[in-house]
Amino acid sequence: MLHADHGDCLWVEYGEADAPSPKRILIDCGTERTYREHLKAKIEQTVAAEGGVRFELFVVTHVDSDHIGGALRFLDDCAAPDSGVDIGEVWFNGYKHLDNHSPYELGGAQGELLSELLLRSDWDWNTSFGTRAVMVPDEGDLPQVDVAGMRLTLLSPDFARLQKLKPEWAENARKNGLTAGGRLPEDEAVLNDGWLGEDQSGAVDDLAASVFIQDSAKANGSSIAFIAEYDGERVLFGADAHPSMLLQSARREPLADLETVELAAFKLPHHGSRKNVSVAMLERFPAAHYLVSTTGQQFMHPDAPAIARVVHTASGRGACLHFNCRSDYNVRWDDADCQDEYGYSAVYGEDGTGLVVEIETESDP
Repeated sequence: MLHADHGDCLWVEYGEADAPSPKRILIDCGTERTYREHLKAKIEQTVAAEGGVRFELFVVTHVDSDHIGGALRFLDDCAAPDSGVDIGEVWFNGYKHLDNHSPYELGGAQGELLSELLLRSDWDWNTSFGTRAVMVPDEGDLPQVDVAGMRLTLLSPDFARLQKLKPEWAENARKNGLTAGGRLPEDEAVLNDGWLGEDQSGAVDDLAASVFIQDSAKANGSSIAFIAEYDGERVLFGADAHPSMLLQSARREPLADLETVELAAFKLPHHGSRKNVSVAMLERFPAAHYLVSTTGQQFMHPDAPAIARVVHTASGRGACLHFNCRSDYNVRWDDADCQDEYGYSAVYGEDGTGLVVEIETESDP
């Protein structure tokens, strides 16, 4: 989990231990500053050490600026012939995808610009879904995609949630002088240099039992969330998805026959917002490790009730909380007495550098 301000930037590595270099998946790029100050440097270091870097998959989960902001500069730089960056496929739902159309028939403002960058490139865009929307169908099994040996099972979004985003996307694009689903003139640059807090005190049990009211943000509901499975271990990357969507997907094959979907790790939705972390979701998707990516800036995440639900639900299981940096909003979970009472541990990344979370698989020595 890279230092990503109040957003997400997740660098995933997997593969055989004796391979020359690991396989990689990149999920979101945080804010523009995340890319400029952290992700770009990590890419440059990797290119220098390995002669290049390949991402088997790059996922832009949705169009909130703390997920897509850095992706614009990232893709713009990657388009340079000498960037040393190779991308196998990009998953991103542009405006055309909200109707489950292909953009090649051809958000918010940043979604429009990212779409333009992809349309000008030769990167594969949603090709695993026939260039249409990355979404869960209304009927049948959940979509599963093999990404260089990593099996991904899509949990979010569905068509209804994509549709709800359309008016906000179109209005935001209009305010920024863009046309939703349109194109820029070929000779116009896509980017220049110049979309889209409560009481944290109280006892853990009281916070965990507080009334859950689900997030209603349409952009968050459009999030691409999925389970990544490799060598017998599962990790759920929750983006900013709605718990009801994840629970709805858990009732579909291939997950329907599982009483619980056991996870090695769960990147909690929406940076640990109380409106995106429900007890029902945590009970359906129990994990050994819970990941929270945010500095607490702007939205003051994670919310204490959300983490209290995690701690209370996982009580006695020896779960570990992973925060990519220490902040005023997560430091309370470093309390030794609280950890002893609920049987969990907490790990914090260094400010500015983020946190590496290693998951041991069945074939690890």
